[in-house]
Amino acid sequence: MTRYLVATASAPTTEAACEYLSDKLEADDEVYVLTVDVQEETNDREAALDTAQVRLTDLVEVRTIRRSGVPAREIVNFARENEVDEIIMGPARAGGISTIGSTTRAVLNKMDKPVFVVPARSS
Repeated sequence: MTRYLVATASAPTTEAACEYLSDKLEADDEVYVLTVDVQEETNDREAALDTAQVRLTDLVEVRTIRRSGVPAREIVNFARENEVDEIIMGPARAGGISTIGSTTRAVLNKMDKPVFVVPARSS
């Protein structure tokens, strides 16, 4: 069994993560989808969570989690608390794969588990 964490703030990132996971998942794997609310941002976090449910529920059980706080801290804490084996996330809230945002960079620096960065499609 492998535990995956999809850390997402947008439906396009979730869609890319689902494409990545769909060929890897086995029936006993666990998928957590975490989004972190940031007070001053407009977002499509609800759509991000819904996308994972629609795309992956036929393959495995999907658990969606919504937290508030500092995104990198919440992602790292959740991954450690739940013994996640791999984190999947987008490169940045804005920009393409060539732009690694501060949240992604912080997670990469603090985790000792694989962090797979998916290229998110533009909305």
